[in-house]
Amino acid sequence: MVLILAEKPSVAKTIATFLKANTRKDGYYEGSGYVVSYAVGHLVSLYDMKDYDKGKYSGSWKMENYPFIPENKFKFKVDNSKKKQFKIIQNLINRDDVEYIINATDNDREGELISFLIFMMAKNKKPVKRILVNEWTSEDITRGMNELKDDEEMRNLQAAGYTRLITDWLIGINFTCAATLKYGNGKLLNIGRVILPTVKLVYDRDMEIEKFVSEKYYEIEGKFRSEDGDYVGKYQDDDNTKFKTIDEAKLVIDKINSKEGIITEKKVSRSKEYAPKLFSLTSLQGYITSKYASFTSDKVLNICQNLYEGKGKGGYITYPRTDSVYLEESLVDKAKKTLEVLKKGHFLEDKINFSKTKRVFDSSKVESHSAIIPTYIIPPNNLTNDEKIVYEAIRDRFLSNFMPPAEFENTEIKTSVEDNIFVSKGKVLKSKGYLEIYSKDTKNNLLPFVKKGEKVEVLGINEVEKNTTPPKHYTEDSLLKAMKNCGKNVSEDDTAVLTGYSIGTSATRADVLKKISQVGYVSKKSKSYYITELGKNLIEIFPVKSLMDVDFTGKLEKNLFDIQKGTFSRKEYLNMICKFVFENVNIIKTGINKPINTEKIIYNPKTKKFVKESMLKSKKNKKESNENKKESNEDIIEDKNIENSNKKPKISRSSKKIDEETNLEIISKCPICGDNILESDKAFACKNYKNCGFLIWKNDKVLMQYKKKPNKTIIKGLSKNKKVLVKGFTDSKGNKFNSEITYEIDGRKSLKLQLLTL
Repeated sequence: MVLILAEKPSVAKTIATFLKANTRKDGYYEGSGYVVSYAVGHLVSLYDMKDYDKGKYSGSWKMENYPFIPENKFKFKVDNSKKKQFKIIQNLINRDDVEYIINATDNDREGELISFLIFMMAKNKKPVKRILVNEWTSEDITRGMNELKDDEEMRNLQAAGYTRLITDWLIGINFTCAATLKYGNGKLLNIGRVILPTVKLVYDRDMEIEKFVSEKYYEIEGKFRSEDGDYVGKYQDDDNTKFKTIDEAKLVIDKINSKEGIITEKKVSRSKEYAPKLFSLTSLQGYITSKYASFTSDKVLNICQNLYEGKGKGGYITYPRTDSVYLEESLVDKAKKTLEVLKKGHFLEDKINFSKTKRVFDSSKVESHSAIIPTYIIPPNNLTNDEKIVYEAIRDRFLSNFMPPAEFENTEIKTSVEDNIFVSKGKVLKSKGYLEIYSKDTKNNLLPFVKKGEKVEVLGINEVEKNTTPPKHYTEDSLLKAMKNCGKNVSEDDTAVLTGYSIGTSATRADVLKKISQVGYVSKKSKSYYITELGKNLIEIFPVKSLMDVDFTGKLEKNLFDIQKGTFSRKEYLNMICKFVFENVNIIKTGINKPINTEKIIYNPKTKKFVKESMLKSKKNKKESNENKKESNEDIIEDKNIENSNKKPKISRSSKKIDEETNLEIISKCPICGDNILESDKAFACKNYKNCGFLIWKNDKVLMQYKKKPNKTIIKGLSKNKKVLVKGFTDSKGNKFNSEITYEIDGRKSLKLQLLTL
């Protein structure tokens, strides 16, 4: 027996039908020497952080636990909701009569990852072959089965999928937790490799609009009368039609005195407009959301999934999670059959005719899945109104691609008045073609019939005042396109960034837009997206700016692509990512950024809990409230995760200066404001640090290299002199060295201290 593993139940059913494995079992099909089973998307996922040590990591998040990078190896688990199907696959793998396995998951990085993790968790020891096709027609399955690849040939693709998974996990876990603890004040700040650059796109557009200053400019318009009628022309000088000031425009107008013009040129051309290409998921989402305010991209995807799965005997559209707008050439017969069924009885039946064209069928432009088209199964009348809208959009786009193009007649007239040229353009629809399926009329811009050399009367020449307009706010359509096309301008000569990269995939972009709205980074009014105050503060305060840069994703995609090609090692890539996470989480921990939610969180020693300051103020007993607030001043660090210990340090008052209010040791005077610098368990900080910004973390990467204790000697030196020579540093290899260290205040909204890298 041969076990075939598909990614989805629908694909498994198609393969089983073709191979005549017709006996349906629980979770698989069997017959004719084949067992065909299926995953349900990802069956296996990475451990949650708490799974590594439930005693240490369960419960509330603690900044001291980050950055978190598993010490030995990354661990995986079977998702609880999918354990039954995994067990079925595992048992099939271990069946004595199964000789080898054919991997039939999707032909892409994610498909390879899904199967790789299943085989790993099932401890598969049997040979694995790979079928590589984008569609599951009889022709494709036959070709794929005759050209099976060895699993060894897929190792690089598996490595690329694995490292992508690890990357998103490390970035998501570490930066979400660190940012939430440092800046959130009780508000979850969701940070991700795709989320942040998407929010930054909205932020940048809104800032561009906010800073936009409208400017006036002027054009010159001539009105003319020919024998056939009046028309308007725009003054043009070497393709320039705009004037910065009214005086410049009037200078031209004042020089024109003639009341007669002449037609010096007339061009008439025909143009064709073909139907828009078939839908990818992204273009479908954009099309629907731009027409209907009640739709979101996430809603479109969910409806597509329903239409794909069908109600009853089968699906009504093909697989929707695709980035392609072309069909595999192997789908010619299937598309033709579908067209014949759908056009029967259609009011344009005679104008819809099948043809195989490169505008529709081009295998070279299909990566994993073909464009979305209807199937030959016509849906029942009980579709919901929303389902009907989406289905008919897909159906009409498919039909329109087998109709004639719309044809236009374009006319351009040049009128000369004393050698000053005025250009008039007209466009007339001559044949509706595919536009007829949409019952769509285009606005004709008619010009009178004139001849070259004809003289015309000048009715008037005047300046027209206009204003520059700001860019438009992102809509769901334009934002999806920006995410998909952000890498289109990357030069092929750029060796650091992947040419043509996207942020997110067709299957994940809708979820990203949903998430950034749910967490409050953006808001949607009508069809437009706006950055919220939370999103604005996040972009401006969050210190890891590379995570907001779309090109950062492009660089990571380039590395993953190189892993896929075998020119970059997985180990080197993961070392790079771990280093990035380690360094930047520590920047979050040691930097001083005010919380996004500006309400202060303080420690209440009475309850031994961290509470909002406003809660303490609402206490009925004013005296008790005042006492609590006084005692809470022992928190010299504002963020609850970098507070000093609940237990006050036992310090001999006879040998050390103690601050009476906080019971902390006074190290020296602050060089910025003159107040006391105090030592807590985790930091050296000015008592007035919130205003002056003087704070140095004990786990600062510079101080961590200084093995001698206490570090207060360094702090005393820095408080008296901005630069101090320190002996006895130890580098990562154990080598001793001496170095001068200093500090600088960064240029953010409040003063903050940082130690310079050695």
